[in-house]
Amino acid sequence: MEKNMNIDHIAHAVPNIDKAILAYKKLFNVPISEIMIIEKQNIKMAIISFENLKIELMEPLNDKSPITKFLEKNPKGGLHHYCISVNDVDSEYDKHKKSGLNVTAEPTSGYHGRNLYFIHPNDLSGALIEVEENEK
Repeated sequence: MEKNMNIDHIAHAVPNIDKAILAYKKLFNVPISEIMIIEKQNIKMAIISFENLKIELMEPLNDKSPITKFLEKNPKGGLHHYCISVNDVDSEYDKHKKSGLNVTAEPTSGYHGRNLYFIHPNDLSGALIEVEENEK
């Protein structure tokens, strides 16, 4: 296993981010960021911070959001993807592409400025996996 490879976050798609934030605050009393608008993905997002893990709450802004399609299949919301952080995104991408995995696109910059890509759920027993560069 590559050193410094970690689970960075879990992404939870929700139909109503305000209700989800209230529920997480009530249940766990943990820090939650302000709601951010991520135009590139057409979502509202808030980050719940646990000691060693973050949960991204994601609500679609419109029908162009990939979260819209997910919520059509899962109207109550649910686990959308989990993210593994790595030291060298380009190297991991090349390795995964050469191995025949269906990666969704070449690495691109995320809202936080770090490069990332996704591995299609058909390749990993139904799990959508984001691979992103470690925080520096």
